[in-house]
Order: sequence, then structure tokens, then C-alpha cells
Amino acid sequence: MKTFIAVKNGQMKKDFLPERNIELLKSFGEVRECGADYDKKNIIDKIGDADIYMTAWGSPRLDREILDAAPNLKLLVHICGTVAPYVSDEMWDRGVRAISGNIFLAESTAEGVFSYILAAQREIPRYSDALHDRKQWKTSSDVSRSLLGKTVGVVSYGAVARHLIKMMQPFRVKVLVYDIVDIPEADKKAYGIEQVSLEDLFRRAEIISVQTPLNDATHHLIGKRLFDLIQPDALFVNAARGAVIDQSALEDALAEGRFRAALDVYDPEPPTENCRLFDLPNVLMMPHMAGPTTDIRKEIALEMIKEAHEFIDLGKPLRNEITAAAARKMSEH
Repeated sequence: MKTFIAVKNGQMKKDFLPERNIELLKSFGEVRECGADYDKKNIIDKIGDADIYMTAWGSPRLDREILDAAPNLKLLVHICGTVAPYVSDEMWDRGVRAISGNIFLAESTAEGVFSYILAAQREIPRYSDALHDRKQWKTSSDVSRSLLGKTVGVVSYGAVARHLIKMMQPFRVKVLVYDIVDIPEADKKAYGIEQVSLEDLFRRAEIISVQTPLNDATHHLIGKRLFDLIQPDALFVNAARGAVIDQSALEDALAEGRFRAALDVYDPEPPTENCRLFDLPNVLMMPHMAGPTTDIRKEIALEMIKEAHEFIDLGKPLRNEITAAAARKMSEH
């Protein structure tokens, strides 16, 4: 197995590909790296007869030029989540297959969303800051909220949503889901899911979590019309992609103080200095950190390395394959 690592040297590479992972790759065969020089010409010059093109966030797309320089390429190994920015029609046409850590990232992201919901409901950041920074103790008028028994709306039933809904089951939540595809009846029965329209979800849910991939069809899917439907004191959570939301409309709605938000993603990222969200007390802001956590990144990459070896060297079937059809449904950014 010959591997070309198209991951730039730096903290991300250290997180995903520490020395033990590199040594495992080397035990399976030759390893080449783009190193500090990350431009496409360098990759074309070095990739040679590699079987595997390994990518992470920000890697160059596996396009015709790189493919022409790598006639033996069989597998794209993306150690992060969505493969949409890294695959190409030429890749699929030449029979190159793809795997990614998407299922592992999805579970970690769901954990992040779950933690945001609990933190926002309990007002953990606000009360922690008050005690830590101002030594301010609670008062009898201070408010906190529960997740127990709430109606939770989830926008899009993808991998993150499935994990999130499972995590919330012990809290006896009522689950509403919007998706353009019919949800399997077995899932509806197992998790008490009611599939509803987008409008009905925004109207009825006390907590709304957006898990929609970003593509041409979902750009600004959620805007003023839907924000106007949100009930008072509800919690709106977005840990999907910033541009799924009309952020200006969200800022307008939150400025009214009628509902709350926990936001992990923005449009643009990072938010500009004059972004109104910074000044709103009803917004919990995180800098795109819902997942994957840094401590599990090396384990995700390790699983991808083992799967690649089993496929290339042992002829075993792929476990985490992303097909062309699946890739087209993933976020482009």
C-alpha cells in the first residue's frame, strides 16, 4: 500500500496523524507527504504511483490534474467528515472510491450539540461568568430550564441528527423532524419521531436544532418567515453550516429578545467585528467547535488507516465508504 498524505504540517496534522499513526502507515508500505509545501504542483510532482490520497480539512480537491499524475490511485481517504470539497466527477469516472470519518465525526458533533442544548437551557455560561468574574451569587429570580419532556425539532435527518435523537431519549423528549426524504418507519417507532413540515416544526418546537448540509438547495433555507414562527423563549441551535441560515434575519429576530440561540457556525466565519450577535445577551456563541473533539481525532484517523489497509492489501470490503450519490448530499464547505 502506497499512501500520499495531502495534509499540511501543523496542529491539525499533529491531532489526526501523530507519530504512531504515521508509523502504522509506514508498516503497511511507502508513505509520501506534501509537507510544508501545500500547492497542487508539489502534490502532482510527488504523488507518483500512490494507491491512496489522504486528505483533511483544506486539502486540494482530487481533480483531473492530480488524477493524471497518479494513475494507480484507488482510494481517497478523508480523515475528516464531508468529502464534497475533495472529490470530483473525474475521480468517480476513473473508479476511485472514497472513505471518510463522517460517521465518527457525526457522533462527536451530536455530543457537541447536546452539550450546547444543556448549557443553554441551564444558562451555564451566564451563571459561571457571573460567579467567576463578578463573584455574583444566584438570586431567587434567576431562571434555568430543563430538557426533560420538551418538544425538540430537528431540521434534516442525517447522521448527526440520528445520534442526537438517540442521546436525547432518556430525557423523554417529543421529537419532530423535517426532511425532504421519508424517515424510515422503524426509526419513527423506535425514537417516537413525528415527521412534519418545516413550518410546523418551527411553530411547535421548544428547542430547534439545525443539522442541514449546505448546498445550493439549502442556502438560506431558514430566514425571517420561519423565525417569526418560533415560540417565545424557545432555543434555536445551529451547529450545521452558517449559510443555511439568513444570518441578518437571525440577528434581527434575536435582537427582539423573543427567543434564544446557541450558535456554533456563522456566515461568514469568523464573524466580523461588527456582528450584532456579540452584543446580544440571549445568544450562546461557540467558535465552530461542536466536533470532532481534539482528543478523538487520532482515533478517527487510525480507523481510516486500518480500513484502507484492509481494502488495498487484503481485499476486504469498505466499511465507511462514501458513494458519489452520498457525496452530493454533503456540505460543500
